[in-house]
Amino acid sequence: MKSLFEQFEGADLDRLVECLNAIKAAGMRVDEYTQTGVNQNSGNVWIWSENWPGCVYCSIGFNVAWCYSCPECGEEHDFDTFEELSEYASRYESSCKACKPKFVAGWNMPGYLPDSEPMEFDDAEDALEYVRDLMREDAEDNGWSREDAEAIDGIEADGAGEFGVTMYGCHYFVTTEA
Repeated sequence: MKSLFEQFEGADLDRLVECLNAIKAAGMRVDEYTQTGVNQNSGNVWIWSENWPGCVYCSIGFNVAWCYSCPECGEEHDFDTFEELSEYASRYESSCKACKPKFVAGWNMPGYLPDSEPMEFDDAEDALEYVRDLMREDAEDNGWSREDAEAIDGIEADGAGEFGVTMYGCHYFVTTEA
């Protein structure tokens, strides 16, 4: 059996040490599922475990980063810390921003910044229902016409799950995260 570290020498060995230091700093450990290697194209040294949502790597310039590779589309996303990587992996649940968009919903007065932060949703219909609720509240609070209030339930998003309408001086929207 070939040693796990046999392929490392010179600067590659130094980069491996940087990866191990990053793992230790993140409060993690290597285990029986840990693999390591040198990327022949980039020269990056990497360490990965089946128990982690991504890997740590050290570039030929000795820059250490954590990388998440989307299992759905293969897109790679780099992070400065393991915590950032873990949050991203949890947020997108075995996919990534490129293949599983988030929907942002909210309202504002045209020409002004929103008074509150828009809300984020995994599902377009949940985002649209949030906007409908906002519109219903405004209809009740501001005495909109009965026809306007009844029309709220019939609002639908476009094929991409997006929606936007301005009523009585407020713009209500659902858009995909850019």
